[in-house]
Amino acid sequence: MERADERFVWNRYLSSQLIADGRLGKYVLPIMHGFVGIRRAAVNGSTFQLAIISRRSVHRAGVRFFMRGVNSDGHSANYVETEQIVQFDRGSPENRTLTSFVQIRGSIPLYWCQYPNLRWQPMPTMKPNDHQLDAYTKHMKMQRDIYGGKHVIVNLVNQKGREKRIGGELERIIVQANLDYVRYNGFDFHKECHAMNWDRLSVLQDQLTHEIGTFGFFFSSLNNLDQSRMQTGYFRTNCMDCLDRTNVVQAMIAKESLLQQLVFLEILPMGASIDSHTEFHSLFKNLWADNGDECSKQYAGTGALKADFTRIGKRTYGGAMNDGVNALTRYFKNNFYDGYRQDAIDLFLGNFRVDSNKLPDGLEQSIINFDFNGVAILFAIFAAAMIILCLIIAENYTVSLFWLVVLALLMSFIVLNGEEFVNQPKLKVD
Repeated sequence: MERADERFVWNRYLSSQLIADGRLGKYVLPIMHGFVGIRRAAVNGSTFQLAIISRRSVHRAGVRFFMRGVNSDGHSANYVETEQIVQFDRGSPENRTLTSFVQIRGSIPLYWCQYPNLRWQPMPTMKPNDHQLDAYTKHMKMQRDIYGGKHVIVNLVNQKGREKRIGGELERIIVQANLDYVRYNGFDFHKECHAMNWDRLSVLQDQLTHEIGTFGFFFSSLNNLDQSRMQTGYFRTNCMDCLDRTNVVQAMIAKESLLQQLVFLEILPMGASIDSHTEFHSLFKNLWADNGDECSKQYAGTGALKADFTRIGKRTYGGAMNDGVNALTRYFKNNFYDGYRQDAIDLFLGNFRVDSNKLPDGLEQSIINFDFNGVAILFAIFAAAMIILCLIIAENYTVSLFWLVVLALLMSFIVLNGEEFVNQPKLKVD
Protein backbone atom coordinates (compact mmCIF):
# COMPACT_ATOMS: atom_id res chain seq x y z
CA MET A 1 0.00 0.00 0.00
CA GLU A 2 2.90 2.37 0.73
CA ARG A 3 4.29 1.86 -2.78
CA ALA A 4 0.95 2.24 -4.56
CA ASP A 5 0.02 5.43 -6.43
CA GLU A 6 -2.72 6.94 -4.26
CA ARG A 7 -4.57 8.15 -7.39
CA PHE A 8 -5.52 4.59 -8.27
CA VAL A 9 -6.07 2.88 -4.88
CA TRP A 10 -9.81 2.41 -4.43
CA ASN A 11 -9.79 0.77 -0.99
CA ARG A 12 -7.56 3.28 0.81
CA TYR A 13 -10.45 4.84 2.77
CA LEU A 14 -11.99 1.48 3.71
CA SER A 15 -8.58 0.24 4.87
CA SER A 16 -7.52 3.44 6.62
CA GLN A 17 -7.85 2.04 10.16
CA LEU A 18 -5.78 -1.02 9.23
CA ILE A 19 -3.17 1.12 7.47
CA ALA A 20 -2.85 3.33 10.55
CA ASP A 21 -1.81 0.28 12.56
CA GLY A 22 1.81 -0.37 11.64
CA ARG A 23 1.45 -4.08 12.39
CA LEU A 24 -1.56 -4.63 10.13
CA GLY A 25 -0.92 -2.12 7.35
CA LYS A 26 1.54 -4.35 5.53
CA TYR A 27 -1.20 -6.93 4.99
CA VAL A 28 -3.54 -4.53 3.18
CA LEU A 29 -3.71 -5.22 -0.54
CA PRO A 30 -4.24 -2.09 -2.67
CA ILE A 31 -7.13 -2.55 -5.07
CA MET A 32 -7.47 -0.77 -8.41
CA HIS A 33 -10.58 -0.29 -10.52
CA GLY A 34 -10.27 -0.63 -14.27
CA PHE A 35 -9.07 -3.42 -16.54
CA VAL A 36 -6.26 -5.97 -16.72
CA GLY A 37 -5.77 -8.11 -19.80
CA ILE A 38 -2.74 -10.35 -20.40
CA ARG A 39 -2.35 -12.47 -23.53
CA ARG A 40 0.40 -14.84 -24.66
CA ALA A 41 1.43 -14.02 -28.22
CA ALA A 42 3.72 -15.60 -30.80
CA VAL A 43 5.18 -13.64 -33.72
CA ASN A 44 7.96 -14.80 -36.05
CA GLY A 45 8.85 -17.64 -33.69
CA SER A 46 9.18 -15.33 -30.67
CA THR A 47 6.81 -15.77 -27.73
CA PHE A 48 5.98 -12.87 -25.45
CA GLN A 49 3.29 -11.48 -23.15
CA LEU A 50 1.14 -8.55 -24.24
CA ALA A 51 -0.69 -6.78 -21.40
CA ILE A 52 -3.03 -3.83 -21.07
CA ILE A 53 -3.65 -2.30 -17.65
CA SER A 54 -6.13 0.54 -17.22
CA ARG A 55 -6.26 2.28 -13.85
CA ARG A 56 -9.21 4.52 -12.99
CA SER A 57 -8.54 7.50 -10.75
CA VAL A 58 -10.24 7.83 -7.36
CA HIS A 59 -10.34 11.61 -7.82
CA ARG A 60 -13.57 12.96 -9.26
CA ALA A 61 -14.75 9.38 -9.66
CA GLY A 62 -18.31 8.77 -10.69
CA VAL A 63 -20.75 7.99 -13.45
CA ARG A 64 -21.28 9.43 -16.88
CA PHE A 65 -23.46 12.54 -16.50
CA PHE A 66 -22.94 13.32 -12.82
CA MET A 67 -19.15 13.66 -13.18
CA ARG A 68 -17.79 15.88 -15.92
CA GLY A 69 -14.88 18.30 -16.31
CA VAL A 70 -12.38 18.99 -13.52
CA ASN A 71 -12.65 19.93 -9.87
CA SER A 72 -10.91 22.81 -8.09
CA ASP A 73 -7.83 20.62 -7.47
CA GLY A 74 -7.34 19.95 -11.18
CA HIS A 75 -8.53 16.32 -11.17
CA SER A 76 -10.67 15.39 -14.18
CA ALA A 77 -13.63 13.04 -14.33
CA ASN A 78 -13.28 9.60 -15.94
CA TYR A 79 -9.51 9.84 -15.71
CA VAL A 80 -7.88 6.57 -16.80
CA GLU A 81 -4.20 5.77 -17.18
CA THR A 82 -3.73 2.93 -19.69
CA GLU A 83 -0.43 1.10 -19.97
CA GLN A 84 0.45 -1.32 -22.76
CA ILE A 85 3.25 -3.70 -21.75
CA VAL A 86 5.35 -6.20 -23.68
CA GLN A 87 7.27 -8.79 -21.63
CA PHE A 88 9.82 -10.69 -23.71
CA ASP A 89 12.01 -13.29 -21.98
CA ARG A 90 14.25 -14.19 -24.95
CA GLY A 91 14.20 -17.86 -23.99
CA SER A 92 14.62 -17.57 -20.21
CA PRO A 93 13.42 -15.29 -17.36
CA GLU A 94 17.02 -14.17 -16.76
CA ASN A 95 16.96 -12.45 -20.15
CA ARG A 96 13.65 -10.68 -19.51
CA THR A 97 13.03 -7.33 -21.15
CA LEU A 98 10.04 -5.03 -20.65
CA THR A 99 8.65 -2.28 -22.81
CA SER A 100 5.73 -0.07 -21.82
CA PHE A 101 3.68 2.71 -23.40
CA VAL A 102 1.34 4.89 -21.31
CA GLN A 103 -1.68 6.85 -22.52
CA ILE A 104 -4.18 8.99 -20.65
CA ARG A 105 -7.85 9.74 -21.04
CA GLY A 106 -9.90 12.21 -19.05
CA SER A 107 -12.85 14.56 -19.26
CA ILE A 108 -12.27 17.92 -20.96
CA PRO A 109 -10.16 19.82 -18.37
CA LEU A 110 -12.51 22.74 -17.80
CA TYR A 111 -15.32 23.53 -15.37
CA TRP A 112 -18.47 22.20 -17.07
CA CYS A 113 -21.42 19.93 -16.40
CA GLN A 114 -24.05 17.95 -18.28
CA TYR A 115 -26.65 16.71 -15.81
CA PRO A 116 -29.25 14.19 -17.08
CA ASN A 117 -32.73 15.57 -17.71
CA LEU A 118 -34.49 12.83 -19.73
CA ARG A 119 -33.29 14.31 -23.00
CA TRP A 120 -31.27 12.02 -25.25
CA GLN A 121 -28.19 14.25 -24.90
CA PRO A 122 -28.45 16.98 -22.25
CA MET A 123 -26.94 20.33 -23.20
CA PRO A 124 -23.46 20.81 -21.66
CA THR A 125 -23.23 24.02 -19.64
CA MET A 126 -20.49 26.29 -18.32
CA LYS A 127 -20.82 29.24 -15.95
CA PRO A 128 -19.53 32.57 -17.33
CA ASN A 129 -17.75 33.40 -14.08
CA ASP A 130 -15.82 30.12 -13.85
CA HIS A 131 -12.03 30.52 -14.07
CA GLN A 132 -11.45 28.12 -16.95
CA LEU A 133 -7.82 29.13 -17.43
CA ASP A 134 -7.05 28.20 -13.82
CA ALA A 135 -8.85 24.87 -14.20
CA TYR A 136 -6.92 23.95 -17.33
CA THR A 137 -3.48 25.09 -16.17
CA LYS A 138 -3.85 23.40 -12.79
CA HIS A 139 -4.75 20.11 -14.47
CA MET A 140 -1.97 20.21 -17.06
CA LYS A 141 0.69 21.29 -14.55
CA MET A 142 -0.34 18.32 -12.43
CA GLN A 143 0.12 16.09 -15.49
CA ARG A 144 3.57 17.56 -16.05
CA ASP A 145 4.54 17.04 -12.39
CA ILE A 146 3.45 13.40 -12.50
CA TYR A 147 4.65 12.29 -15.93
CA GLY A 148 7.07 14.94 -17.14
CA GLY A 149 7.75 15.31 -20.85
CA LYS A 150 5.53 16.71 -23.58
CA HIS A 151 1.75 16.30 -23.72
CA VAL A 152 -0.50 16.15 -26.78
CA ILE A 153 -4.21 16.78 -26.16
CA VAL A 154 -6.20 14.85 -28.79
CA ASN A 155 -9.68 16.40 -28.78
CA LEU A 156 -12.28 14.36 -30.68
CA VAL A 157 -15.45 16.37 -29.98
CA ASN A 158 -17.71 17.72 -32.73
CA GLN A 159 -16.97 21.19 -34.03
CA LYS A 160 -20.66 21.97 -34.30
CA GLY A 161 -23.81 21.35 -32.27
CA ARG A 162 -23.91 20.91 -28.51
CA GLU A 163 -20.27 19.80 -28.29
CA LYS A 164 -18.88 22.84 -30.09
CA ARG A 165 -19.05 25.20 -27.11
CA ILE A 166 -17.02 22.94 -24.82
CA GLY A 167 -14.51 21.95 -27.48
CA GLY A 168 -14.13 25.51 -28.72
CA GLU A 169 -13.58 26.80 -25.19
CA LEU A 170 -10.88 24.20 -24.63
CA GLU A 171 -9.07 25.28 -27.78
CA ARG A 172 -9.32 28.94 -26.76
CA ILE A 173 -7.99 28.26 -23.27
CA ILE A 174 -5.09 26.19 -24.62
CA VAL A 175 -4.05 29.07 -26.87
CA GLN A 176 -4.42 31.53 -23.98
CA ALA A 177 -2.41 29.38 -21.54
CA ASN A 178 0.36 28.80 -24.11
CA LEU A 179 2.07 26.06 -22.11
CA ASP A 180 5.26 25.12 -23.94
CA TYR A 181 4.93 21.41 -23.10
CA VAL A 182 1.37 21.06 -24.48
CA ARG A 183 0.24 20.70 -28.09
CA TYR A 184 -3.41 20.69 -29.10
CA ASN A 185 -4.63 18.34 -31.85
CA GLY A 186 -8.30 18.75 -32.71
CA PHE A 187 -10.05 16.12 -34.86
CA ASP A 188 -13.81 16.22 -35.48
CA PHE A 189 -14.28 12.45 -35.32
CA HIS A 190 -17.92 12.32 -36.41
CA LYS A 191 -17.45 14.74 -39.29
CA GLU A 192 -14.33 13.01 -40.60
CA CYS A 193 -15.67 9.46 -40.21
CA HIS A 194 -19.36 9.97 -41.06
CA ALA A 195 -21.26 7.33 -43.07
CA MET A 196 -18.87 4.62 -41.82
CA ASN A 197 -15.98 6.25 -43.69
CA TRP A 198 -13.51 5.20 -41.02
CA ASP A 199 -10.54 5.13 -43.34
CA ARG A 200 -10.36 8.85 -42.55
CA LEU A 201 -8.75 7.91 -39.23
CA SER A 202 -5.54 7.74 -41.24
CA VAL A 203 -5.64 11.55 -41.32
CA LEU A 204 -5.39 11.65 -37.53
CA GLN A 205 -2.75 8.93 -37.52
CA ASP A 206 -0.61 11.00 -39.90
CA GLN A 207 -0.97 13.99 -37.58
CA LEU A 208 0.32 11.98 -34.59
CA THR A 209 2.83 9.55 -36.13
CA HIS A 210 5.88 11.78 -35.68
CA GLU A 211 5.19 12.33 -31.98
CA ILE A 212 4.44 8.65 -31.36
CA GLY A 213 7.95 7.93 -32.63
CA THR A 214 9.50 10.88 -30.80
CA PHE A 215 7.88 10.09 -27.43
CA GLY A 216 9.12 6.51 -27.59
CA PHE A 217 8.41 4.06 -24.78
CA PHE A 218 9.81 2.73 -21.52
CA PHE A 219 12.38 -0.07 -21.81
CA SER A 220 14.17 -2.10 -19.16
CA SER A 221 16.37 -5.19 -19.30
CA LEU A 222 17.40 -7.32 -16.32
CA ASN A 223 20.81 -7.92 -17.86
CA ASN A 224 21.46 -4.36 -19.02
CA LEU A 225 19.95 -1.90 -16.57
CA ASP A 226 22.14 0.89 -17.94
CA GLN A 227 20.36 0.62 -21.29
CA SER A 228 16.97 1.57 -19.87
CA ARG A 229 15.00 4.25 -21.66
CA MET A 230 11.96 6.34 -20.74
CA GLN A 231 8.86 7.53 -22.50
CA THR A 232 9.27 11.27 -23.10
CA GLY A 233 5.75 12.35 -24.04
CA TYR A 234 2.12 11.42 -23.53
CA PHE A 235 -1.15 11.51 -25.42
CA ARG A 236 -4.20 12.72 -23.50
CA THR A 237 -7.27 11.77 -25.53
CA ASN A 238 -10.83 12.90 -24.92
CA CYS A 239 -14.23 13.06 -26.53
CA MET A 240 -17.33 14.02 -24.51
CA ASP A 241 -17.50 10.78 -22.51
CA CYS A 242 -13.88 9.66 -23.06
CA LEU A 243 -15.26 6.27 -24.06
CA ASP A 244 -16.22 5.31 -27.59
CA ARG A 245 -14.27 7.65 -29.87
CA THR A 246 -11.45 7.70 -27.32
CA ASN A 247 -11.21 3.87 -27.32
CA VAL A 248 -10.80 3.79 -31.10
CA VAL A 249 -8.08 6.45 -31.17
CA GLN A 250 -6.15 5.09 -28.19
CA ALA A 251 -6.06 1.65 -29.82
CA MET A 252 -4.77 3.26 -33.03
CA ILE A 253 -1.98 5.08 -31.16
CA ALA A 254 -1.13 1.94 -29.15
CA LYS A 255 -0.82 -0.13 -32.33
CA GLU A 256 1.69 2.31 -33.80
CA SER A 257 3.73 2.27 -30.58
CA LEU A 258 3.54 -1.53 -30.32
CA LEU A 259 5.04 -1.87 -33.78
CA GLN A 260 7.98 0.27 -32.69
CA GLN A 261 8.41 -1.81 -29.53
CA LEU A 262 8.41 -5.11 -31.42
CA VAL A 263 10.94 -3.78 -33.94
CA PHE A 264 13.14 -2.52 -31.07
CA LEU A 265 12.96 -5.97 -29.41
CA GLU A 266 13.86 -7.54 -32.77
CA ILE A 267 10.65 -9.56 -32.82
CA LEU A 268 9.66 -7.84 -36.07
CA PRO A 269 12.06 -6.57 -38.74
CA MET A 270 12.27 -2.92 -39.72
CA GLY A 271 9.51 -2.01 -42.15
CA ALA A 272 7.20 -4.83 -40.99
CA SER A 273 3.49 -4.45 -40.28
CA ILE A 274 1.36 -5.85 -37.47
CA ASP A 275 -1.53 -6.23 -39.96
CA SER A 276 0.35 -8.95 -41.83
CA HIS A 277 0.35 -11.17 -38.72
CA THR A 278 -3.35 -11.97 -38.75
CA GLU A 279 -3.62 -13.99 -35.54
CA PHE A 280 -1.60 -11.52 -33.47
CA HIS A 281 -3.44 -8.55 -34.98
CA SER A 282 -6.76 -10.12 -33.96
CA LEU A 283 -5.43 -10.73 -30.43
CA PHE A 284 -4.33 -7.10 -30.18
CA LYS A 285 -7.66 -5.71 -31.40
CA ASN A 286 -9.75 -7.89 -29.12
CA LEU A 287 -7.61 -7.04 -26.11
CA TRP A 288 -8.13 -3.32 -26.71
CA ALA A 289 -11.84 -3.84 -27.37
CA ASP A 290 -12.18 -5.68 -24.03
CA ASN A 291 -10.44 -2.77 -22.33
CA GLY A 292 -12.82 -0.31 -23.96
CA ASP A 293 -15.87 -2.34 -22.94
CA GLU A 294 -14.81 -2.50 -19.29
CA CYS A 295 -14.02 1.21 -19.06
CA SER A 296 -17.39 1.97 -20.65
CA LYS A 297 -19.33 -0.32 -18.31
CA GLN A 298 -17.78 1.32 -15.27
CA TYR A 299 -18.59 4.87 -16.38
CA ALA A 300 -21.66 4.63 -18.62
CA GLY A 301 -23.25 1.28 -17.71
CA THR A 302 -22.81 -0.57 -21.03
CA GLY A 303 -20.07 -1.83 -23.28
CA ALA A 304 -18.41 0.62 -25.65
CA LEU A 305 -19.98 1.86 -28.86
CA LYS A 306 -18.03 1.47 -32.10
CA ALA A 307 -16.45 -1.68 -30.60
CA ASP A 308 -16.78 -3.53 -33.91
CA PHE A 309 -14.14 -1.27 -35.45
CA THR A 310 -11.76 -1.92 -32.56
CA ARG A 311 -12.35 -5.69 -32.76
CA ILE A 312 -12.34 -6.35 -36.51
CA GLY A 313 -10.99 -3.14 -37.99
CA LYS A 314 -14.14 -1.95 -39.76
CA ARG A 315 -17.64 -0.70 -39.07
CA THR A 316 -20.49 -3.14 -39.72
CA TYR A 317 -24.27 -2.83 -39.77
CA GLY A 318 -24.46 -5.44 -37.03
CA GLY A 319 -22.12 -3.32 -34.93
CA ALA A 320 -24.27 -0.27 -35.60
CA MET A 321 -27.36 -2.16 -34.42
CA ASN A 322 -25.53 -3.26 -31.28
CA ASP A 323 -24.57 0.37 -30.69
CA GLY A 324 -28.26 1.28 -30.87
CA VAL A 325 -29.11 -1.25 -28.16
CA ASN A 326 -26.25 -0.02 -25.97
CA ALA A 327 -27.27 3.62 -26.50
CA LEU A 328 -30.85 2.89 -25.36
CA THR A 329 -29.55 0.95 -22.35
CA ARG A 330 -27.26 3.84 -21.46
CA TYR A 331 -30.14 6.29 -21.69
CA PHE A 332 -32.24 4.27 -19.25
CA LYS A 333 -29.41 3.62 -16.78
CA ASN A 334 -28.01 7.16 -16.89
CA ASN A 335 -31.43 8.67 -16.15
CA PHE A 336 -32.93 6.16 -13.72
CA TYR A 337 -30.05 4.29 -12.02
CA ASP A 338 -26.92 6.42 -11.94
CA GLY A 339 -27.82 8.57 -8.94
CA TYR A 340 -27.70 5.47 -6.74
CA ARG A 341 -24.46 4.32 -8.41
CA GLN A 342 -22.89 7.73 -7.75
CA ASP A 343 -23.87 7.47 -4.10
CA ALA A 344 -22.30 4.01 -3.89
CA ILE A 345 -19.01 5.29 -5.32
CA ASP A 346 -18.92 8.28 -2.96
CA LEU A 347 -19.60 6.02 0.03
CA PHE A 348 -16.95 3.50 -1.03
CA LEU A 349 -14.25 6.12 -1.55
CA GLY A 350 -15.09 8.09 1.57
CA ASN A 351 -16.16 11.21 -0.33
CA PHE A 352 -19.26 11.09 1.85
CA ARG A 353 -18.67 10.28 5.51
CA VAL A 354 -21.62 8.72 7.32
CA ASP A 355 -22.92 10.66 10.31
CA SER A 356 -25.27 8.49 12.36
CA ASN A 357 -27.07 11.63 13.53
CA LYS A 358 -27.79 12.85 10.00
CA LEU A 359 -28.69 9.78 8.01
CA PRO A 360 -30.69 10.33 4.78
CA ASP A 361 -34.28 9.08 4.76
CA GLY A 362 -33.47 6.59 2.02
CA LEU A 363 -31.16 6.07 -0.92
CA GLU A 364 -33.50 4.24 -3.24
CA GLN A 365 -36.61 5.93 -4.57
CA SER A 366 -38.88 4.48 -7.21
CA ILE A 367 -39.66 6.70 -10.16
CA ILE A 368 -43.32 5.74 -9.66
CA ASN A 369 -44.42 7.14 -6.29
CA PHE A 370 -47.19 9.29 -4.87
CA ASP A 371 -45.65 12.73 -5.09
CA PHE A 372 -46.62 15.17 -7.85
CA ASN A 373 -44.11 13.75 -10.33
CA GLY A 374 -45.10 10.17 -9.60
CA VAL A 375 -48.77 10.99 -10.21
CA ALA A 376 -47.85 12.54 -13.57
CA ILE A 377 -46.12 9.31 -14.63
CA LEU A 378 -49.01 7.16 -13.44
CA PHE A 379 -51.51 9.28 -15.37
CA ALA A 380 -49.30 9.13 -18.48
CA ILE A 381 -49.28 5.32 -18.25
CA PHE A 382 -53.05 5.35 -17.72
CA ALA A 383 -53.58 7.65 -20.74
CA ALA A 384 -51.44 5.37 -22.94
CA ALA A 385 -53.46 2.36 -21.80
CA MET A 386 -56.73 4.16 -22.54
CA ILE A 387 -55.56 4.99 -26.08
CA ILE A 388 -54.82 1.32 -26.74
CA LEU A 389 -58.14 0.19 -25.25
CA CYS A 390 -60.17 2.73 -27.22
CA LEU A 391 -58.49 1.84 -30.50
CA ILE A 392 -58.43 -1.94 -30.18
CA ILE A 393 -61.58 -2.74 -28.17
CA ALA A 394 -64.01 0.17 -28.40
CA GLU A 395 -62.81 1.50 -31.77
CA ASN A 396 -63.75 4.95 -30.52
CA TYR A 397 -61.39 7.35 -32.31
CA THR A 398 -62.83 10.48 -30.69
CA VAL A 399 -62.07 9.27 -27.18
CA SER A 400 -58.69 7.97 -28.36
CA LEU A 401 -57.86 11.43 -29.65
CA PHE A 402 -58.82 12.93 -26.26
CA TRP A 403 -56.51 10.58 -24.40
CA LEU A 404 -53.77 11.20 -26.97
CA VAL A 405 -53.93 14.92 -26.19
CA VAL A 406 -53.84 14.16 -22.46
CA LEU A 407 -50.79 11.90 -22.98
CA ALA A 408 -49.05 14.56 -25.06
CA LEU A 409 -49.61 17.20 -22.34
CA LEU A 410 -48.34 14.89 -19.61
CA MET A 411 -45.27 13.88 -21.62
CA SER A 412 -44.52 17.54 -22.34
CA PHE A 413 -44.71 18.28 -18.62
CA ILE A 414 -42.39 15.35 -17.83
CA VAL A 415 -39.80 16.34 -20.49
CA LEU A 416 -39.84 20.05 -19.54
CA ASN A 417 -39.24 19.10 -15.91
CA GLY A 418 -36.90 16.23 -16.74
CA GLU A 419 -34.37 16.84 -13.97
CA GLU A 420 -37.13 16.23 -11.40
CA PHE A 421 -37.71 12.73 -12.78
CA VAL A 422 -34.07 11.67 -12.94
CA ASN A 423 -32.54 9.45 -10.28
CA GLN A 424 -30.32 12.01 -8.48
CA PRO A 425 -27.47 11.33 -6.02
CA LYS A 426 -28.56 11.98 -2.44
CA LEU A 427 -25.33 11.83 -0.45
CA LYS A 428 -22.97 14.36 -1.98
CA VAL A 429 -23.48 17.64 -3.82
CA ASP A 430 -20.70 18.27 -6.36
